[in-house]
Amino acid sequence: MAWKGFLLVLLVYFLYVVVAAVVIFCFPKEKEAGRMTDHISTYMGTKGSTVDRVQLLEDGYESGLARMQMIQEAKESIDVAYYSIAKGETSELLLGALIEAADRGVKVRILLDGICHGLRGELRNARYALSSHENIELRYYETFKPFRPWTWHNRLHDKIMTVDGKLAIIGGRNIADKYLASKPPKDFVYDRDVLIFNAKQEEDSVIVDMKGYLNELWNHPYTSEVFADLSKKQTEKGKKMRARLSSQYREARHANADFVHPINDWNTSTATTQKVSFLHNPIERFYKYPFVWKSLVDIAAEAKQSVFIQSPYIVPADMLEEYVPNRLDAEAEWTILTNSVTSTPNVIAFSGYLGLRDRIVETGARLYEYSKLYSLHGKSVVYDGRLSAVGSFNLDSRSAFLNTESMVIIDSEPFASQLIEAMDSKIADSTLVAADKKYIEPPEDIKKDESYFKATFLKALSKITVYCNRFI
Repeated sequence: MAWKGFLLVLLVYFLYVVVAAVVIFCFPKEKEAGRMTDHISTYMGTKGSTVDRVQLLEDGYESGLARMQMIQEAKESIDVAYYSIAKGETSELLLGALIEAADRGVKVRILLDGICHGLRGELRNARYALSSHENIELRYYETFKPFRPWTWHNRLHDKIMTVDGKLAIIGGRNIADKYLASKPPKDFVYDRDVLIFNAKQEEDSVIVDMKGYLNELWNHPYTSEVFADLSKKQTEKGKKMRARLSSQYREARHANADFVHPINDWNTSTATTQKVSFLHNPIERFYKYPFVWKSLVDIAAEAKQSVFIQSPYIVPADMLEEYVPNRLDAEAEWTILTNSVTSTPNVIAFSGYLGLRDRIVETGARLYEYSKLYSLHGKSVVYDGRLSAVGSFNLDSRSAFLNTESMVIIDSEPFASQLIEAMDSKIADSTLVAADKKYIEPPEDIKKDESYFKATFLKALSKITVYCNRFI
């Protein structure tokens, strides 16, 4: 019967997916030889040695304002590379600003992840609005290919915007109300970005390196144009959507809405640095050499005083440990901050963390779990109160071996102090879970705050995900 044939086809396809998307990723990856990251001194400069100034964007609304002002000030080019642009007022206003910039002749390139791009539902017609504009190009990185399951894992996870070689933002925030809204929605996350300012658009700026990476992504064979040609119906939908977004933006401007009237002075809001460096993973399918991860742990190996780490997901899988140097200095004090059962929105990643948490405890680090309202999404490391790493990289196998990821390393003691202060503010709302290789019993009020069902479910799930940590 026909339905039996259909079920057989589904079964064969399911087995094909299991082999092509799971089994082939379970074979050990040979550790590459001869690819060493640079010495820590490579990331250090001398006083006044760089043209780049930086601003820590800890507040989500402030980060959205910075993006808006960058777009409004653009004269020649805007390059955007994000995991996703999701629905929301901030997203629509930023899209409206991009369209307005394109209307005045600015060349706009938007690159999004091919599966998780977010231009669906209420924003589905934004694809047509952007693609039909003569000064806007829209591309996806690794679109969904049903018969090439091995491509499903390698997602574009960067969050970068550059303007005119003068301004750039990099960090953990995508474009959505959950990151940028002034009034936090229920799914709001605390995140972190860095703005980089190169006032004279000088060629030795780190923004040049960032733009070069974006060009490489943009022109890569894994990247494709969303619409080579639009149908008449798609063109009409695009015109209507573009008109709506433009009108919404103009009305907000006319009403003097705060979000579309940023008044930041880059010269006074940014601070000098001694050096800013840019790191990114290779652009490869299957497992890639974990360049960002290797760089971060190599710098940590030379830290003498302290290492502060914040990551929403920490899954210390075997694959990551293989690249950790044996020379990690025992004298450096390690502080690690991540989410808790209460705050985490990602049950898969957190269950992976629970299953391997003993490995973190065994390092002797002071381990904190954020336990208040909303969740943490920022990704940062501070070494010896001087070098700071900020970007899109989570401490897990996906970020190390599968995704595109990028970070900036900033040599600036004032910036590092500001970043540690920001982490400490979240540590004040966290529970100390372990220190000196010992677990610490949480206070009774913390126990009561935890959802018993959620905690039980996560612990049970961790028994399974611990075996799948290379995908988490």
